[in-house]
Amino acid sequence: MIQRLTARPILDSRGEWTIEVVAWWGDRRGIASVPQGESRGAREAVSLPADQAVKNILEIIAPALEGNDFPDQARLDQRLQELDGTATKERLGGNALLGVSLAYARLTASMRNQPLWQYLRDICAWSVKPIAPPQLLSLMIEGGLHAPGGALFQEYLVLPQTRTIVDAIDLVTDLYGSLRELVSRRFGPAATRLGDEGAFAPPTTYEPFALIIEAGQASGLADKFDVGLDAAATGLSLAPEELIALYRELRASYPLRYLEDPFNENDLDHFASCLAEFGEGIMITGDDLTVTNVKRMELAQTKRSVNAMIVKPNQIGTVTQTLAAVRLAREYGWQVIVSHRGRETNDDFIADLAWGIGADGIKLGAPARGERVAKYNRLLELEAMSGI
Repeated sequence: MIQRLTARPILDSRGEWTIEVVAWWGDRRGIASVPQGESRGAREAVSLPADQAVKNILEIIAPALEGNDFPDQARLDQRLQELDGTATKERLGGNALLGVSLAYARLTASMRNQPLWQYLRDICAWSVKPIAPPQLLSLMIEGGLHAPGGALFQEYLVLPQTRTIVDAIDLVTDLYGSLRELVSRRFGPAATRLGDEGAFAPPTTYEPFALIIEAGQASGLADKFDVGLDAAATGLSLAPEELIALYRELRASYPLRYLEDPFNENDLDHFASCLAEFGEGIMITGDDLTVTNVKRMELAQTKRSVNAMIVKPNQIGTVTQTLAAVRLAREYGWQVIVSHRGRETNDDFIADLAWGIGADGIKLGAPARGERVAKYNRLLELEAMSGI
C-alpha cells in the first residue's frame, strides 16, 4: 500500500529536468528518479516534460493510488497502465509511470527488510540462475549524439575478462587512466574532454579501438579485455553495405565480441544477415530495435535478428513490463544486458536490477562522472554483500 505519493522536478546529468518520486508508508519511503535517453528508439514509451509528468503524478496518479491496497508489484503496475490507457504511455508519461513503479518497488523492499535486488529476484516469474556478477561493458570513447564531432559510432566499449566486479573495475579504471594519457599526448590536453557518459571524445573518426588497444598495451592489459561497439546506426547516414564492411574490418582487426544496433531500428533483415555471418561468437544486440518491448522482441525473434538485447526500464515504463521483457529474452535464449541512459541521475536502480535478474552484462558508461560512478559503486557493494 502507498499512503502518500510525492514528486518533484530534478536535474539530470545534462542539466535538463527530469523527475524524482517518493512513495511513503508511515516513516518508510521509496525514492526513485528517472533517467532519460539522448539517443532514443522511435518506439520507446513517451517521456513527457518534467513539469507535466509531476503534475500527472500529483493530480491523477496519487489520488488513484493513495490508501488503496496493491498487494504486489504486478497489480500496482497494472493500475498505472490502466490510468494511462495508451500503449506508449503518452497520456501520463512513461517517466511518470516508471517513477512511481520504481518508488513502489523500493518502498516494498524496505517494508520487507530486503535489499532491492532480492525483492526484484523474488518477483521474477522465471527461475533465475544462481548469483553471479554481470559482465561489465565499460565505455572508453564515445561519439555520435553523445559527443558530436568525435568518433563515428556512439560507444566504444571494453569487456574485461575477469571473474569479479572488483577485478573488472580495477582493470577498467587502469585502462581509462592509460587512455587519458594517450589521448592527451596524441591530440592535446583539450581532447580529454568527456562526453555525456564520462568517456573521452577525441577528434578521430575511425581509430577509437586502435587507441584503446594501444592504451591497453601501455598498461599491460591488452590481452585481458575484449571490445564492443554500440553503433546506434539509426542516427547514421551510411548505407547498410557500408556499415557491414566496417563491422567486418573491425572484427578482423580487434577482439570484437559485442555489436549493438548495427543497423537502422527498422532494418531487421540486415540485423539477421549480420547475426548469420558473425555467428554466436558476437552478441548482436538490439536496443532501438527491441526497446524492452515484448512485441518488438517477438518480431526480432521471428526474423532471427539478434541474440542479445538491451534492457532499459524507461523504454517501457514499469518494473513489471521490464521483467516481462527479460523473461521473454530468456525464453529465446538471448543474452540480457541492463543499460544506463545518456541523461542519467544518481539513482543506482539498474545495478540492483542487473544483480537481481541475473543479467549477463551491464552498461554503466565510463568510470567517471558521479551519476555513472554511483552504479559502479553499488555493484561493488552488492558483490561485497554477496560474498562472491
